Amino acid sequence: MKVLNKVKLSQAIIGFIIASIRFLWTEDKHIVTTHYTYRSKNLPKSFDGYKIVQVSDFHNAYLGRRSKNLLKAVEAAEPDTIVITGDIVDRRTPYLKRAAVLIEKITEIQQTFYITGNHEAHYKHFNKLYDVIGRSDVRNITKHSAVLERNGEKINLAGINDVWFFGDEVNPKTYRNFQNELTAKVSELPHDFTVLLAHRPELLSIYSKNDVDIVFSGHAHGGQIRLPVVKGLYAPHQGVNPKYTEGMHEQNGTTMVVSRGLGNSRFPFRVFNHPEVVVVELRAEA
Repeated sequence: MKVLNKVKLSQAIIGFIIASIRFLWTEDKHIVTTHYTYRSKNLPKSFDGYKIVQVSDFHNAYLGRRSKNLLKAVEAAEPDTIVITGDIVDRRTPYLKRAAVLIEKITEIQQTFYITGNHEAHYKHFNKLYDVIGRSDVRNITKHSAVLERNGEKINLAGINDVWFFGDEVNPKTYRNFQNELTAKVSELPHDFTVLLAHRPELLSIYSKNDVDIVFSGHAHGGQIRLPVVKGLYAPHQGVNPKYTEGMHEQNGTTMVVSRGLGNSRFPFRVFNHPEVVVVELRAEA
């Protein structure tokens, strides 16, 4: 009888382990699409219904067969523009080819714009990544802004490098330089409506000091583990119980959209926090 009980216990443990692995794999790889609507009186009428699809924090992710699901999700959203908001690579892993393939495939769907994240700042193969980007059809707007046009009307699309490109983040000068560059960049933009790509959501107070209508950010990984009521448990540079992990947030007339991202970094699992493609439809208000 004792032997039989031990066998049953062993089977139960093995079953639990298998079920846990399947659960974590599904949580980590099942891609969802989240839709938001952004309304503004500043938006030109021609851009009413314009769709921006956001991909963020890929981190050289291995998605297996689900990599096709990612591209299908982006294509199914019928984007007018695609934006990649940083950390397309992971500084701790060497799998640059995965990022290169994503860039190649996603630019076949629609025009695509890119900015850096903090992982690009410390990525030892950074020059190789920039070679990949330079040879591709993706447009890097960390230095030079772009203009989006529809039916003769135009809006600004600006981007900025992650704050780690400006120096050590414990140095106050780093944030000052970051803010000064952003202010100079935005002040030179030619049109009345501005979309900003900026990796870190915790810097909304800096973004909102400028004449920016909507910001696309990532970095927080949805809080990595999400629970009811509590929501995201931890995010880099926000710590425990972070404020900005997903969704839309508003400050001083600037709206920020935060993607939960696609991949992982130091912590290898997502729990109740599926990788996410974000779709924002712009609507012009009278």
